[in-house]
Amino acid sequence: MAQEYIQIQNKEEGNGLIALSKGVFETIAQISIDDVEQAVAIEPTALKKPIQCKIANNRLNVVAEIKVKYGANVNEVCESLQTRIFQNILQMTSLKCNLVDVRVNGFIF
Repeated sequence: MAQEYIQIQNKEEGNGLIALSKGVFETIAQISIDDVEQAVAIEPTALKKPIQCKIANNRLNVVAEIKVKYGANVNEVCESLQTRIFQNILQMTSLKCNLVDVRVNGFIF
């Protein structure tokens, strides 16, 4: 399986290059989901992971599949989670995500 990386170079200094694998972004997104009380990532299976990161043309797309706690406002939870994932990736890697997609697969009672 080929590794996918995003290359980040400091434009001010121009010294060196940092390459981050998509596993780094998956971990940051998982931490972001854990921070939101009303959302829980779906259980991973052999065919499906709760967080998928795709890197194309050095741009990052994140898809998070979650379950929302019963009684919570789904729109608010999804917007909060999108913002949190975007901000956490930006703060930890100084990279802006091209797309953060949150998909609701069900509810937790």
